[in-house]
Amino acid sequence: MKALHVHHDAKSSSGVMGEVLDELGIDSVEHQVCLTAGSPVGSSVFPDPAQFDLLLVYGSRWSVYDEAVQHWVAPELEFLRRADATGVAVVGMCFGGQLLSAAHGGGVAPGVISEVGWLSVQPDSPTTDNLDTQSMPIDPGPWMQWHFDCFEVPPGAQGLAHSSAGPQAFLLRKNLAVQFHPEVTRSVLEEWFVDDLDQLAAAGVDPESLLIEADRQAVAGRNRARGLLENFLAARSAKNKNVF
Repeated sequence: MKALHVHHDAKSSSGVMGEVLDELGIDSVEHQVCLTAGSPVGSSVFPDPAQFDLLLVYGSRWSVYDEAVQHWVAPELEFLRRADATGVAVVGMCFGGQLLSAAHGGGVAPGVISEVGWLSVQPDSPTTDNLDTQSMPIDPGPWMQWHFDCFEVPPGAQGLAHSSAGPQAFLLRKNLAVQFHPEVTRSVLEEWFVDDLDQLAAAGVDPESLLIEADRQAVAGRNRARGLLENFLAARSAKNKNVF
């Protein structure tokens, strides 16, 4: 198997997700959209998704609907639609999950509340009105949250979890979107702090408290992230025995 990690901010890394893929023997390729820290200017060129078995799409300080990033958001939405049409598995995290919603008929808007910190989510009960709808378990967490926008569950998707801010996870064919950040470690947070401390200040969040909790959650958080990825791969494998 071969995975592509799509990063949108210059200070972004795959963290736990990259480590877990290494442990599973899955080769990884990194793709960087924006190269300058704090700048929304990025590349509109994306690889052919058919070259990969799995795409992991990470967060961003920008919003899907920001005019400043439309020069690469629009091509990335088409990239995600091509991946879906080709049957490539996709995991979208935070902004990446919002992109998946926007690509497949959902929507993204400012949340009624923001969520920044290590917070739990509420798993949803699977619906039975659509026999083609897939489901998978979502661990309640706590997961690292850092978002001011929320995604909608797109038509035909199965909602998997929610919080008071809105939907937290959905599954659509071979696309898994989560609003939280399963990749986070202390080092990942420290990278984000280089450009994004202004967001924490505006939200009234103490950066040191996030690092302290990252240390506390290091082992359990890693296990949750590995379980999330393994459950997703298992669900996709059951859907199509020829994929994984």
